[in-house]
Amino acid sequence: MLDPYRMVFVNVITSLFVLAGTIIYRYVYPKKKINLFILLLIISMLPIISIFRTGAYESGDFNIHIYRSMAFFDSLKEGNFMPSWAENLNATYGYPLFIFNYSLPYYILSFFHIIGFSFIGSLKIFLGLNLILSGVLMYAMTKELFKNELAAFTSAIFYVFAPYHLISTHFKITIGEILAFTLTPVIFIFLNRLLKIKKGRYINLLMTGFFLGLIALSHIFIAIVLVPIFLAYIIFHLKWGLKSLFYFASIFIIGSLISLYQWTPPLIYNKYLFIHLYPIDSAALYYPSISDLLYSPWRYGLLFQGPKGEISSLIGYAQLFIVLSMLLFLLKNKIPKIYKSGVVAWLALITVLVLVMIPFSKQLWISLPLISSAGVHRLLILVALCSSILAGYFVLINIKRKWLILAIVLFAVFTTILNWGQRRVMPQINDSSLEKNLPYSTSQGEAHFYANTRWVNPKHPWFSKTPSSHLEILNGKAQVEDLERASTEHKYMITAFSSLTVKENTLYFPGWSVINNEKPIDIKPDNNGVITFSLPKGDNKLTLSFDDIYLFKLSKTISIASMLIILFITLIYMVKNYLTFQRHK
Repeated sequence: MLDPYRMVFVNVITSLFVLAGTIIYRYVYPKKKINLFILLLIISMLPIISIFRTGAYESGDFNIHIYRSMAFFDSLKEGNFMPSWAENLNATYGYPLFIFNYSLPYYILSFFHIIGFSFIGSLKIFLGLNLILSGVLMYAMTKELFKNELAAFTSAIFYVFAPYHLISTHFKITIGEILAFTLTPVIFIFLNRLLKIKKGRYINLLMTGFFLGLIALSHIFIAIVLVPIFLAYIIFHLKWGLKSLFYFASIFIIGSLISLYQWTPPLIYNKYLFIHLYPIDSAALYYPSISDLLYSPWRYGLLFQGPKGEISSLIGYAQLFIVLSMLLFLLKNKIPKIYKSGVVAWLALITVLVLVMIPFSKQLWISLPLISSAGVHRLLILVALCSSILAGYFVLINIKRKWLILAIVLFAVFTTILNWGQRRVMPQINDSSLEKNLPYSTSQGEAHFYANTRWVNPKHPWFSKTPSSHLEILNGKAQVEDLERASTEHKYMITAFSSLTVKENTLYFPGWSVINNEKPIDIKPDNNGVITFSLPKGDNKLTLSFDDIYLFKLSKTISIASMLIILFITLIYMVKNYLTFQRHK
């Protein structure tokens, strides 16, 4: 049996087993209430079974994130707590990948690797764990919002099985988006507590800002879009005033400080970057059409990835049913007054999100090139959030129609069953084979376009062949001895029999410096962007080292200090609450 059909067969069988088990339990123990949280966990495991097949995925960014994880982990091992330089990528010429790429997912993957899992295993655990946790956290958020377990359960199911969620997890393997899916409900948990509960208000304020910062470290585009949503959300609950302004400003400042080292590099390094000379045309980026959002063109609309790896931008059939139903209820005035304002707000938000995604809004994004370059289709993450919350409202309005609620839950789950895993994995690929290909991976597709430098050859911006040696003598004669090499420090002993022109096969970028016999010397990029410099005749004890430039180093310091301060305050608050509880026990 072909792997894709085997995967679907396993998914169908396990789903039917869970469904049959639930029905049997219901009839064997008719007086016992089904634990919806446990049922949520079981159902959320269905789409991750296929993740743990042996090997790497055929399509998506799976291997790309393995390569980057390896480079990130190697830098961590050397003591670079906040890595900037990826040495073994780009044919060992390296490039400043981690200055411009999100970092939080790679810390998590490195943690899994440290405790004993392979890099491939670590990524698979990351994917599966995030899918389950996203449902758990959405359940927690909506349970506080609705005070109803069935509504929370339904919202969580819609969130886990939102088409773009499964596309990100199984086809695109965009780990920043996946982590943003997980963290977004947490923000709304603390934000709701901030706005509705007086006790612990300031700790909830800190936590809202803290998790906004974490989302920015996972995917800066989602964090940026969340900022105006937070403002609208706060004003919706508190009306416009000084308190609203204070809450919003505090959340924004805290999130910005924590993620400072994530969003400042494009500003600090802009003039040194490839995209400064060759900017991305925002008008040429992908903007999903209405038909893209409504229907997937493969397998009668039930498959969300095409035969050549094309990706659907589907909102979801169950999600569309919920949105249209709530609009109909609203028009017929069938929404109870207690829920009406909430329904209107979330419907308004999902409408705005859809409008700013479609080609109609292209001119808006052209004026925001740094933001739009991330891809406006990623707003589907927030569309999934809105539709999931609306599904909870749908349950509250139809709470007596259990058959209808069961039907929409089953519809949300089973219309996605063809997308519960990559259609093909390659069992022959393991950590060792990927590690051997690490230097060549950048030219093969790993390349982070925004992290390249302005000095490279525009026709060949990435290196595909590893150099024969780390250091080359371009002019003159010398004897070269490699003394020591780490990702951000290269040491040589060079005995020059004449004046030399030297090329050290590392990509030039501000932060690299050369010390010769304890004195700094000038360096510059050649026509391919590689470090070159001159040396005098005689013995030259050479050290090339990379260190973040002052402004970026300062932003890292502020970020880590902000995190530690907030975590310390939170710890003090928790200890104080615990001691108070013990005294009154």
